[in-house]
Amino acid sequence: MLVIVMMAYRKLVMFLSIMFFMVFLVVAVLPVRADEVLIWNTYVLSSGVEVTSPTLQYGKLYRIVADEVWWYNWDDNLVADAQYYTTSGLDSWDWVNHFHAPDGHSFLQIDGQDVNWGPFSNGDTNHTYTIYYTGEGAALTFKIVDWMDGNYTNNECKIRVRIYKSVTVGGYVVDSEPLSVGNVPMVSVTILGMLVAVPIINYCRKFLRRAG
Repeated sequence: MLVIVMMAYRKLVMFLSIMFFMVFLVVAVLPVRADEVLIWNTYVLSSGVEVTSPTLQYGKLYRIVADEVWWYNWDDNLVADAQYYTTSGLDSWDWVNHFHAPDGHSFLQIDGQDVNWGPFSNGDTNHTYTIYYTGEGAALTFKIVDWMDGNYTNNECKIRVRIYKSVTVGGYVVDSEPLSVGNVPMVSVTILGMLVAVPIINYCRKFLRRAG
């Protein structure tokens, strides 16, 4: 009888240890989606003038959003956004055609470099583009480069640029689209672990009392 009791007790202890280990992994390692704080909201003019952001803290994750359109030929109603342009003057917002900036460039550059702003965004999504950037302890410069005709005198309007800083409460920031499980608050995960562990502990106590 004693041998059976000891074997059962060891199984319970092992099961309990595994459960605690799993809860620890979930609480300590689970990635969470970060809250964001808008730290900069400005316009980059189509005149080709550079605009400088605030200093971006080293190692911090930032989300940079560029939206709206600018005219590279005002007279013919021809427009572009951060990455693409249209050759149709029918509608400056909801384009009927679009093309990537010439020679693989981007119209909106950062620190004098081309940027891959991603897939085309039309008027229904406000010509909005998003990238993620890890701060290097320095400011960024933004500039619209007219790759169409190089003539800034017939340009009009601007691109809006916003920078958001990630603020993490628990866990760590992973990628731009965390899995849905990453949106579970850490408090909820902890409570879930307690709900699992407490009944097991109570069962162990009852089992030991009966065995005694």
